[in-house]
Amino acid sequence: MTTTYTPPKQGAKVIIVGGGSFGLSTAYALSLKKYNVWVFDRNTIPSADASSTDINKCVRMDYGADTLSMQLTMEAFPHWHQWNRERAEMGLSPVFHNTGSLLLCKGNKLSDYERLSIQHVREAGYGHTIQEFLTPESITERFPEFKDAVASGYHCAYLNTAAGWCDSSETIKHLYKKCLDNGVHFITGYNQGAFEKFIFNNIDNQTVQGIQTRDGTQHVADHVILAAGPWTASLLDFGGRLQATGQAVIQFKPPQAFIEKFKHAPVYGIDISHTGFYGFPINAEGKMKIASHSVGYVNPWQQQEKNSEDNVSVPRTQVSHQGDTIPVKAVHHFRQILAEFMPETSNWDISYSRVCWYSDTPDGKFLVTPHPNYNNLIVASGDSGHAMKFTPNIGFKIAQVVEGIESDYSRAWAWRDHKGDMMTSSDGTRNITSKPLTLGVGEARMASADDLKSKQKSKL
Repeated sequence: MTTTYTPPKQGAKVIIVGGGSFGLSTAYALSLKKYNVWVFDRNTIPSADASSTDINKCVRMDYGADTLSMQLTMEAFPHWHQWNRERAEMGLSPVFHNTGSLLLCKGNKLSDYERLSIQHVREAGYGHTIQEFLTPESITERFPEFKDAVASGYHCAYLNTAAGWCDSSETIKHLYKKCLDNGVHFITGYNQGAFEKFIFNNIDNQTVQGIQTRDGTQHVADHVILAAGPWTASLLDFGGRLQATGQAVIQFKPPQAFIEKFKHAPVYGIDISHTGFYGFPINAEGKMKIASHSVGYVNPWQQQEKNSEDNVSVPRTQVSHQGDTIPVKAVHHFRQILAEFMPETSNWDISYSRVCWYSDTPDGKFLVTPHPNYNNLIVASGDSGHAMKFTPNIGFKIAQVVEGIESDYSRAWAWRDHKGDMMTSSDGTRNITSKPLTLGVGEARMASADDLKSKQKSKL
Protein backbone atom coordinates (compact mmCIF):
# COMPACT_ATOMS: atom_id res chain seq x y z
CA MET A 1 0.00 0.00 0.00
CA THR A 2 1.35 3.44 -0.92
CA THR A 3 1.91 5.80 2.00
CA THR A 4 1.85 9.60 2.24
CA TYR A 5 5.14 11.16 3.29
CA THR A 6 5.22 13.49 6.29
CA PRO A 7 8.50 15.41 6.82
CA PRO A 8 10.09 15.43 10.28
CA LYS A 9 9.51 18.32 12.65
CA GLN A 10 12.32 20.69 13.55
CA GLY A 11 14.65 19.05 16.06
CA ALA A 12 13.35 15.52 15.35
CA LYS A 13 15.63 12.52 15.81
CA VAL A 14 16.89 11.15 12.52
CA ILE A 15 18.84 7.91 12.16
CA ILE A 16 21.11 7.51 9.14
CA VAL A 17 22.18 3.97 8.25
CA GLY A 18 25.58 4.29 6.61
CA GLY A 19 28.55 6.58 7.17
CA GLY A 20 29.80 6.95 3.61
CA SER A 21 29.58 9.85 1.18
CA PHE A 22 25.77 10.14 1.11
CA GLY A 23 25.32 9.36 4.81
CA LEU A 24 27.90 11.82 6.17
CA SER A 25 26.95 14.61 3.79
CA THR A 26 23.31 14.24 4.81
CA ALA A 27 24.21 14.08 8.50
CA TYR A 28 26.14 17.34 8.22
CA ALA A 29 23.37 19.12 6.28
CA LEU A 30 20.70 18.03 8.77
CA SER A 31 22.87 19.00 11.75
CA LEU A 32 23.05 22.54 10.40
CA LYS A 33 19.24 22.56 10.60
CA LYS A 34 19.43 21.43 14.24
CA TYR A 35 18.01 17.94 13.81
CA ASN A 36 19.12 15.30 16.31
CA VAL A 37 21.23 13.17 13.94
CA TRP A 38 22.55 9.67 14.66
CA VAL A 39 24.73 7.77 12.18
CA PHE A 40 25.17 3.99 12.35
CA ASP A 41 27.88 2.05 10.53
CA ARG A 42 29.24 -1.44 11.02
CA ASN A 43 32.81 -0.15 10.60
CA THR A 44 34.76 2.76 11.99
CA ILE A 45 34.80 5.79 9.71
CA PRO A 46 36.20 5.88 7.10
CA SER A 47 34.97 2.35 6.55
CA ALA A 48 37.69 0.06 5.24
CA ASP A 49 35.49 -1.45 2.52
CA ALA A 50 33.54 1.61 1.44
CA SER A 51 33.94 2.80 -2.14
CA SER A 52 34.87 6.21 -0.75
CA THR A 53 37.87 4.74 1.09
CA ASP A 54 40.32 5.14 -1.76
CA ILE A 55 43.33 7.23 -2.76
CA ASN A 56 41.42 9.36 -5.26
CA LYS A 57 38.20 9.99 -7.16
CA CYS A 58 37.49 12.19 -10.16
CA VAL A 59 35.83 15.59 -9.67
CA ARG A 60 34.41 16.73 -13.02
CA MET A 61 31.52 18.76 -14.38
CA ASP A 62 31.63 17.03 -17.78
CA TYR A 63 28.44 14.97 -17.96
CA GLY A 64 27.40 14.82 -21.61
CA ALA A 65 23.63 15.13 -21.85
CA ASP A 66 23.18 14.87 -18.07
CA THR A 67 23.00 18.58 -17.31
CA LEU A 68 21.59 18.06 -13.81
CA SER A 69 24.75 16.26 -12.67
CA MET A 70 26.83 18.94 -14.39
CA GLN A 71 24.99 21.60 -12.40
CA LEU A 72 25.43 19.65 -9.17
CA THR A 73 29.20 19.54 -9.72
CA MET A 74 29.31 23.26 -10.46
CA GLU A 75 27.59 23.81 -7.12
CA ALA A 76 30.13 21.51 -5.45
CA PHE A 77 33.27 23.37 -6.60
CA PRO A 78 33.03 26.29 -4.12
CA HIS A 79 32.65 23.78 -1.29
CA TRP A 80 35.74 21.85 -2.41
CA HIS A 81 37.80 25.04 -2.41
CA GLN A 82 36.40 26.03 0.99
CA TRP A 83 37.33 22.64 2.41
CA ASN A 84 40.88 23.13 1.09
CA ARG A 85 41.05 26.43 2.98
CA GLU A 86 39.81 24.69 6.13
CA ARG A 87 42.47 22.01 5.69
CA ALA A 88 45.18 24.60 5.21
CA GLU A 89 44.20 26.29 8.47
CA MET A 90 44.59 22.91 10.20
CA GLY A 91 47.96 22.28 8.58
CA LEU A 92 46.58 19.42 6.49
CA SER A 93 46.93 18.53 2.81
CA PRO A 94 44.20 19.57 0.34
CA VAL A 95 41.30 17.23 -0.31
CA PHE A 96 40.75 18.62 -3.81
CA HIS A 97 43.55 18.78 -6.39
CA ASN A 98 42.69 21.05 -9.30
CA THR A 99 44.78 19.31 -11.98
CA GLY A 100 42.22 19.61 -14.74
CA SER A 101 40.68 16.69 -16.63
CA LEU A 102 41.87 15.73 -20.11
CA LEU A 103 39.49 13.61 -22.19
CA LEU A 104 41.33 11.96 -25.06
CA CYS A 105 39.50 10.37 -27.97
CA LYS A 106 40.55 7.73 -30.46
CA GLY A 107 40.43 9.02 -34.02
CA ASN A 108 40.20 12.52 -35.40
CA LYS A 109 37.06 13.84 -33.77
CA LEU A 110 35.50 14.05 -30.35
CA SER A 111 32.71 11.63 -29.51
CA ASP A 112 29.13 12.68 -28.82
CA TYR A 113 29.82 12.58 -25.06
CA GLU A 114 32.70 15.05 -25.29
CA ARG A 115 30.90 17.35 -27.73
CA LEU A 116 27.76 17.46 -25.58
CA SER A 117 29.83 18.07 -22.47
CA ILE A 118 31.62 21.03 -24.05
CA GLN A 119 28.35 22.45 -25.36
CA HIS A 120 26.54 22.28 -22.02
CA VAL A 121 29.49 23.51 -19.98
CA ARG A 122 29.72 26.55 -22.25
CA GLU A 123 25.98 27.16 -22.17
CA ALA A 124 26.14 27.10 -18.36
CA GLY A 125 28.69 29.90 -18.38
CA TYR A 126 31.83 27.87 -17.76
CA GLY A 127 33.23 28.06 -21.28
CA HIS A 128 36.42 29.63 -19.92
CA THR A 129 37.33 26.23 -18.42
CA ILE A 130 37.37 24.45 -21.81
CA GLN A 131 40.52 24.08 -23.92
CA GLU A 132 40.25 22.01 -27.10
CA PHE A 133 43.13 20.07 -28.70
CA LEU A 134 41.93 18.92 -32.10
CA THR A 135 45.23 17.83 -33.69
CA PRO A 136 47.82 15.28 -32.55
CA GLU A 137 50.50 17.97 -32.46
CA SER A 138 48.48 20.22 -30.15
CA ILE A 139 48.11 17.40 -27.62
CA THR A 140 51.78 16.41 -27.52
CA GLU A 141 52.91 20.03 -27.36
CA ARG A 142 50.82 20.67 -24.24
CA PHE A 143 50.90 17.14 -22.77
CA PRO A 144 54.12 15.37 -23.86
CA GLU A 145 53.45 12.65 -21.28
CA PHE A 146 50.71 11.34 -23.60
CA LYS A 147 52.82 11.15 -26.78
CA ASP A 148 52.54 7.34 -26.89
CA ALA A 149 48.76 7.59 -26.74
CA VAL A 150 48.80 10.11 -29.57
CA ALA A 151 51.06 7.80 -31.58
CA SER A 152 48.45 5.06 -31.07
CA GLY A 153 45.69 7.15 -32.60
CA TYR A 154 44.34 9.32 -29.78
CA HIS A 155 44.35 12.41 -31.97
CA CYS A 156 41.95 14.82 -30.28
CA ALA A 157 41.09 15.86 -26.75
CA TYR A 158 39.81 18.61 -24.56
CA LEU A 159 40.81 19.85 -21.13
CA ASN A 160 38.47 21.15 -18.45
CA THR A 161 40.66 23.28 -16.22
CA ALA A 162 38.16 23.39 -13.35
CA ALA A 163 38.23 19.63 -12.80
CA GLY A 164 40.63 17.40 -10.92
CA TRP A 165 40.59 14.73 -8.25
CA CYS A 166 39.88 14.42 -4.57
CA ASP A 167 41.72 12.45 -1.92
CA SER A 168 38.59 10.49 -1.11
CA SER A 169 39.64 8.92 2.20
CA GLU A 170 40.78 12.29 3.52
CA THR A 171 37.55 13.84 2.25
CA ILE A 172 35.54 11.42 4.37
CA LYS A 173 37.76 12.11 7.39
CA HIS A 174 37.31 15.84 6.94
CA LEU A 175 33.54 15.57 6.67
CA TYR A 176 33.42 13.18 9.63
CA LYS A 177 35.17 15.81 11.75
CA LYS A 178 32.75 18.50 10.57
CA CYS A 179 29.86 16.24 11.63
CA LEU A 180 31.41 15.60 15.05
CA ASP A 181 32.07 19.31 15.57
CA ASN A 182 28.42 19.96 14.74
CA GLY A 183 27.04 17.48 17.26
CA VAL A 184 26.24 14.46 15.09
CA HIS A 185 26.19 11.23 17.10
CA PHE A 186 27.95 8.11 15.80
CA ILE A 187 27.51 4.47 16.75
CA THR A 188 29.97 2.25 14.89
CA GLY A 189 31.25 -1.30 15.11
CA TYR A 190 30.41 -4.79 13.90
CA ASN A 191 27.73 -5.40 16.54
CA GLN A 192 26.56 -2.09 17.98
CA GLY A 193 26.70 -0.15 14.70
CA ALA A 194 25.51 -2.76 12.22
CA PHE A 195 21.95 -2.50 10.92
CA GLU A 196 19.95 -5.70 11.38
CA LYS A 197 16.33 -4.73 10.77
CA PHE A 198 13.76 -1.94 10.97
CA ILE A 199 11.47 -1.44 13.95
CA PHE A 200 7.87 -1.10 12.78
CA ASN A 201 4.71 0.15 14.41
CA ASN A 202 2.80 -2.99 15.41
CA ILE A 203 -0.52 -1.50 14.32
CA ASP A 204 0.14 -1.12 10.60
CA ASN A 205 3.60 -2.69 10.10
CA GLN A 206 4.32 0.13 7.65
CA THR A 207 5.51 2.88 9.95
CA VAL A 208 9.23 2.77 10.65
CA GLN A 209 10.02 3.71 14.24
CA GLY A 210 13.75 3.05 14.24
CA ILE A 211 16.27 0.26 13.72
CA GLN A 212 17.65 -2.73 15.55
CA THR A 213 21.40 -3.32 15.43
CA ARG A 214 23.17 -6.66 15.34
CA ASP A 215 23.67 -6.67 19.10
CA GLY A 216 19.89 -6.68 19.56
CA THR A 217 19.62 -3.07 20.72
CA GLN A 218 16.62 -1.12 19.45
CA HIS A 219 17.13 2.53 18.52
CA VAL A 220 13.98 4.59 18.05
CA ALA A 221 13.77 7.66 15.84
CA ASP A 222 11.28 9.91 14.11
CA HIS A 223 12.75 9.19 10.67
CA VAL A 224 15.29 6.74 9.23
CA ILE A 225 17.48 7.40 6.18
CA LEU A 226 18.85 4.31 4.44
CA ALA A 227 22.20 5.36 2.97
CA ALA A 228 24.15 2.11 3.04
CA GLY A 229 25.72 2.47 -0.41
CA PRO A 230 26.02 -0.83 -2.31
CA TRP A 231 24.68 -2.74 0.72
CA THR A 232 21.33 -0.88 0.48
CA ALA A 233 19.77 -3.34 -1.98
CA SER A 234 20.35 -6.23 0.45
CA LEU A 235 18.61 -4.51 3.37
CA LEU A 236 15.18 -4.07 1.77
CA ASP A 237 13.36 -5.29 -1.31
CA PHE A 238 13.72 -2.61 -4.00
CA GLY A 239 12.14 -4.56 -6.82
CA GLY A 240 15.24 -4.34 -9.00
CA ARG A 241 15.62 -0.58 -8.58
CA LEU A 242 19.03 -1.00 -6.95
CA GLN A 243 21.86 -3.46 -7.60
CA ALA A 244 25.37 -3.73 -6.19
CA THR A 245 27.97 -4.01 -8.95
CA GLY A 246 31.73 -4.24 -8.57
CA GLN A 247 34.16 -2.23 -10.68
CA ALA A 248 37.84 -3.06 -11.19
CA VAL A 249 40.53 -0.66 -9.93
CA ILE A 250 44.30 -1.07 -10.18
CA GLN A 251 47.38 0.78 -9.01
CA PHE A 252 50.96 0.92 -10.23
CA LYS A 253 54.10 2.18 -8.50
CA PRO A 254 55.88 3.71 -11.49
CA PRO A 255 59.67 4.12 -11.67
CA GLN A 256 61.12 7.50 -10.76
CA ALA A 257 61.76 8.51 -14.38
CA PHE A 258 58.07 8.08 -15.20
CA ILE A 259 57.01 9.92 -12.04
CA GLU A 260 59.13 12.87 -13.11
CA LYS A 261 57.65 12.82 -16.63
CA PHE A 262 54.10 12.52 -15.34
CA LYS A 263 54.25 14.94 -12.42
CA HIS A 264 52.09 17.63 -14.04
CA ALA A 265 49.55 15.28 -15.61
CA PRO A 266 45.80 15.88 -15.28
CA VAL A 267 43.09 13.32 -14.64
CA TYR A 268 42.58 11.63 -18.01
CA GLY A 269 39.91 9.71 -19.88
CA ILE A 270 41.00 6.96 -22.29
CA ASP A 271 38.32 7.44 -24.96
CA ILE A 272 36.07 6.93 -21.97
CA SER A 273 32.70 6.88 -23.73
CA HIS A 274 33.86 3.83 -25.70
CA THR A 275 36.17 2.07 -23.21
CA GLY A 276 35.05 3.21 -19.74
CA PHE A 277 38.72 3.59 -18.67
CA TYR A 278 40.20 6.62 -16.92
CA GLY A 279 43.25 7.40 -14.80
CA PHE A 280 44.81 9.75 -12.31
CA PRO A 281 48.03 11.65 -11.68
CA ILE A 282 50.57 9.98 -9.41
CA ASN A 283 49.88 10.83 -5.77
CA ALA A 284 52.32 11.87 -3.05
CA GLU A 285 52.97 8.21 -2.17
CA GLY A 286 54.04 7.36 -5.72
CA LYS A 287 50.83 5.46 -6.54
CA MET A 288 49.08 5.76 -9.89
CA LYS A 289 45.47 4.56 -10.10
CA ILE A 290 43.57 3.51 -13.21
CA ALA A 291 39.92 2.46 -13.08
CA SER A 292 37.20 0.97 -15.23
CA HIS A 293 33.67 2.41 -15.33
CA SER A 294 31.77 -0.48 -16.89
CA VAL A 295 28.85 -2.87 -16.47
CA GLY A 296 30.94 -4.47 -13.72
CA TYR A 297 30.46 -7.67 -11.75
CA VAL A 298 27.80 -8.98 -9.38
CA ASN A 299 28.06 -11.16 -6.28
CA PRO A 300 24.67 -12.86 -5.88
CA TRP A 301 23.54 -13.58 -2.34
CA GLN A 302 23.00 -17.21 -3.36
CA GLN A 303 26.72 -17.56 -3.87
CA GLN A 304 27.23 -16.86 -0.17
CA GLU A 305 24.03 -18.16 1.42
CA LYS A 306 23.14 -21.55 -0.04
CA ASN A 307 19.68 -21.49 1.54
CA SER A 308 18.83 -18.02 0.28
CA GLU A 309 15.89 -17.80 -2.10
CA ASP A 310 16.77 -14.40 -3.55
CA ASN A 311 19.56 -13.47 -5.89
CA VAL A 312 20.42 -9.99 -4.64
CA SER A 313 23.99 -8.91 -5.31
CA VAL A 314 25.98 -8.04 -2.18
CA PRO A 315 29.45 -6.49 -2.05
CA ARG A 316 32.40 -8.83 -1.72
CA THR A 317 35.28 -6.81 -0.31
CA GLN A 318 38.80 -7.22 1.03
CA VAL A 319 37.42 -6.87 4.56
CA SER A 320 35.38 -10.06 4.28
CA HIS A 321 37.67 -11.75 1.73
CA GLN A 322 41.25 -10.88 2.54
CA GLY A 323 43.54 -11.30 -0.44
CA ASP A 324 40.81 -10.56 -3.00
CA THR A 325 42.06 -8.81 -6.13
CA ILE A 326 40.08 -8.22 -9.32
CA PRO A 327 38.73 -10.66 -11.93
CA VAL A 328 41.21 -12.10 -14.41
CA LYS A 329 39.09 -10.74 -17.25
CA ALA A 330 39.53 -7.22 -15.86
CA VAL A 331 43.32 -7.66 -15.66
CA HIS A 332 43.43 -8.68 -19.32
CA HIS A 333 41.23 -5.74 -20.29
CA PHE A 334 43.43 -3.25 -18.41
CA ARG A 335 46.57 -4.66 -20.02
CA GLN A 336 45.00 -4.56 -23.48
CA ILE A 337 43.89 -0.92 -23.23
CA LEU A 338 47.07 0.29 -21.56
CA ALA A 339 49.42 -1.52 -23.97
CA GLU A 340 48.16 0.91 -26.58
CA PHE A 341 47.48 4.02 -24.50
CA MET A 342 50.41 3.90 -22.07
CA PRO A 343 52.75 1.08 -23.23
CA GLU A 344 55.30 1.64 -20.46
CA THR A 345 52.86 0.05 -18.02
CA SER A 346 53.32 -3.31 -19.78
CA ASN A 347 56.64 -3.60 -17.96
CA TRP A 348 55.13 -2.92 -14.53
CA ASP A 349 53.53 -5.26 -12.06
CA ILE A 350 50.12 -4.24 -10.79
CA SER A 351 50.98 -3.23 -7.23
CA TYR A 352 47.42 -3.22 -5.87
CA SER A 353 43.94 -4.01 -7.09
CA ARG A 354 40.44 -3.99 -5.66
CA VAL A 355 36.80 -4.27 -6.60
CA CYS A 356 35.05 -0.96 -5.94
CA TRP A 357 31.32 -1.34 -5.37
CA TYR A 358 28.55 0.83 -6.82
CA SER A 359 24.89 0.99 -5.88
CA ASP A 360 23.46 0.98 -9.39
CA THR A 361 20.09 2.07 -10.66
CA PRO A 362 18.85 0.88 -14.08
CA ASP A 363 18.99 4.42 -15.51
CA GLY A 364 22.19 5.51 -13.73
CA LYS A 365 20.44 8.24 -11.71
CA PHE A 366 20.34 8.50 -7.92
CA LEU A 367 17.46 7.09 -5.89
CA VAL A 368 16.82 9.69 -3.18
CA THR A 369 13.22 9.57 -2.08
CA PRO A 370 10.76 8.67 0.65
CA HIS A 371 9.97 4.98 0.34
CA PRO A 372 6.42 4.76 -1.06
CA ASN A 373 5.47 1.72 1.05
CA TYR A 374 6.81 2.73 4.46
CA ASN A 375 6.21 5.79 6.60
CA ASN A 376 9.21 7.75 7.95
CA LEU A 377 11.73 5.97 5.70
CA ILE A 378 13.91 7.82 3.17
CA VAL A 379 16.20 6.08 0.70
CA ALA A 380 19.46 7.82 -0.29
CA SER A 381 21.29 5.50 -2.64
CA GLY A 382 21.88 4.65 -6.29
CA ASP A 383 25.23 6.44 -6.61
CA SER A 384 25.92 4.52 -9.85
CA GLY A 385 29.58 5.45 -9.53
CA HIS A 386 29.05 9.20 -9.29
CA ALA A 387 28.77 10.01 -5.58
CA MET A 388 32.18 11.17 -4.42
CA LYS A 389 32.48 14.39 -6.41
CA PHE A 390 29.21 15.56 -4.85
CA THR A 391 30.22 14.78 -1.25
CA PRO A 392 30.38 18.42 -0.07
CA ASN A 393 26.89 19.33 -1.31
CA ILE A 394 24.81 16.19 -1.99
CA GLY A 395 23.65 16.22 1.65
CA PHE A 396 21.91 19.56 1.17
CA LYS A 397 19.88 18.08 -1.69
CA ILE A 398 19.05 14.95 0.33
CA ALA A 399 18.05 17.16 3.28
CA GLN A 400 15.56 18.93 1.01
CA VAL A 401 14.02 15.56 0.14
CA VAL A 402 13.82 14.74 3.86
CA GLU A 403 12.04 18.03 4.48
CA GLY A 404 9.63 17.51 1.58
CA ILE A 405 11.02 20.33 -0.56
CA GLU A 406 10.51 19.61 -4.25
CA SER A 407 13.19 20.48 -6.82
CA ASP A 408 14.61 19.33 -10.14
CA TYR A 409 16.84 17.01 -8.13
CA SER A 410 14.03 15.43 -6.10
CA ARG A 411 12.01 14.86 -9.27
CA ALA A 412 14.93 13.24 -11.10
CA TRP A 413 15.81 11.02 -8.13
CA ALA A 414 12.25 9.99 -7.22
CA TRP A 415 10.96 6.45 -6.84
CA ARG A 416 10.39 5.15 -10.36
CA ASP A 417 9.72 2.01 -12.35
CA HIS A 418 12.16 0.70 -14.91
CA LYS A 419 11.84 -1.12 -18.22
CA GLY A 420 14.02 -3.94 -19.47
CA ASP A 421 16.86 -5.73 -17.75
CA MET A 422 19.84 -3.69 -18.94
CA MET A 423 21.42 -0.74 -17.18
CA THR A 424 22.12 2.51 -19.00
CA SER A 425 24.68 5.22 -18.35
CA SER A 426 23.30 8.58 -17.30
CA ASP A 427 26.11 10.55 -18.93
CA GLY A 428 27.72 8.36 -21.59
CA THR A 429 31.01 7.58 -19.84
CA ARG A 430 30.12 4.08 -18.73
CA ASN A 431 30.87 1.21 -21.07
CA ILE A 432 27.71 -0.95 -20.80
CA THR A 433 27.39 -3.47 -23.63
CA SER A 434 26.36 -6.61 -21.74
CA LYS A 435 25.06 -7.91 -18.43
CA PRO A 436 27.38 -8.09 -15.40
CA LEU A 437 29.39 -11.28 -14.88
CA THR A 438 29.19 -13.19 -11.59
CA LEU A 439 32.27 -12.50 -9.49
CA GLY A 440 34.54 -15.48 -8.86
CA VAL A 441 33.11 -17.62 -11.66
CA GLY A 442 34.98 -18.54 -14.87
CA GLU A 443 36.82 -15.59 -16.41
CA ALA A 444 35.57 -13.50 -13.47
CA ARG A 445 37.64 -15.55 -11.01
CA MET A 446 39.93 -13.52 -8.79
CA ALA A 447 43.38 -12.87 -10.26
CA SER A 448 46.35 -14.47 -8.53
CA ALA A 449 49.53 -12.63 -7.58
CA ASP A 450 51.12 -14.07 -10.71
CA ASP A 451 48.27 -12.76 -12.87
CA LEU A 452 49.06 -9.24 -11.67
CA LYS A 453 52.70 -9.42 -12.68
CA SER A 454 53.99 -8.01 -15.92
CA LYS A 455 54.04 -10.70 -18.59
CA GLN A 456 56.01 -8.33 -20.81
CA LYS A 457 58.77 -7.99 -18.21
CA SER A 458 59.03 -11.76 -17.82
CA LYS A 459 59.84 -12.04 -21.54
CA LEU A 460 62.82 -9.68 -21.33
